[in-house]
Amino acid sequence: MLTEEKISDLAAEPILLVMIEEYSRLPGKKHDRYWQLRIKREDKPLTDAESEEYELLIQEWEARNVERVRALIALAKKRGTTLRGVMTQLGLKEPKDEI
Repeated sequence: MLTEEKISDLAAEPILLVMIEEYSRLPGKKHDRYWQLRIKREDKPLTDAESEEYELLIQEWEARNVERVRALIALAKKRGTTLRGVMTQLGLKEPKDEI
């Protein structure tokens, strides 16, 4: 993983925008599986294997979100604004519990 400074130095704005989009959620099948497990968990307990899979998906999403924030910070620096400022410019909300 790159530090914010390296990302800011190396990445042009279009690349940062792609990174922000890419890291905003889990890839397709993993995203779908996360939601299957999350919905199932609301109705009944997950099996041990499902619980482990669910936790791994959450960890992956959290790691992706870290990279997303790093790209957002780099973009904010390029634009001479704050993280919140660039998020407002892009129409992004702070992540809550969505993957």
